[in-house]
Amino acid sequence: MNQLSEHFGSPESSRHSEWLRQQRWFIKSRQQREQRQEASQRLDDEILDAATTAVLATETEVAEFKDRLDIYDEATVKALMENDQQLALVRAQIEALLSQAYVMEDGRRVFKTEDGMQVFDEFGTRVFANELDFDEIDASRPTWEVFSAEISLRNNLETQREQILEFQEIVDTTREKISEAGITAPELKELDAELAEALPPSVKAQMPGIESLENTTTQQAAFNAASGVSMKSGKTLDVAVSAAPKIAPA
Repeated sequence: MNQLSEHFGSPESSRHSEWLRQQRWFIKSRQQREQRQEASQRLDDEILDAATTAVLATETEVAEFKDRLDIYDEATVKALMENDQQLALVRAQIEALLSQAYVMEDGRRVFKTEDGMQVFDEFGTRVFANELDFDEIDASRPTWEVFSAEISLRNNLETQREQILEFQEIVDTTREKISEAGITAPELKELDAELAEALPPSVKAQMPGIESLENTTTQQAAFNAASGVSMKSGKTLDVAVSAAPKIAPA
């Protein structure tokens, strides 16, 4: 025991302990230095990313974007005018068909299907044989198929009009955003992509040069989709006609 005590208490043992302590300090110091370097590198990367992202749009880019907004505005006005004309025509046609319809005792105007098997009133509600003798509706009266097609066309035109007006609001809001100082180039591209995505078919039809505008936004839209950027979605007009649609009053 005395020999062991003398051994571990010897100067050689003390030097070994000091060497181990220095080794541990050296390893810990190196780890801390590496951690600081990694943190510094991450900070540099974040600063670089922020600097890249915050690049302001040039006056030329903003001016070109405003020109595109003017094109959207002009096309929107044309689409609304055309929609008004089409709605006026189809509403007049509906009124004409209603004036020729068979009128039941309760005042409902009704239409028989082409096969003569069913009858519907002007609101799309089915009329049954215990309510009306179908033979009382002669062949000179407009059929349900003709009337329901006009109603479906009117409904689609009204939906189309809502799409146009919603798109106009997006254009107006976008114009307000770019009027603010400090808009960045990436923000400008994102707004451009949002407009292209929200563009209704009826407005697009009024833009013969739309292909050139779409080419400037396709890549940005694809990038936004891949990176999870949310965009305002425009509604797609559905022109499907139901065999017996529920119809709002004309």
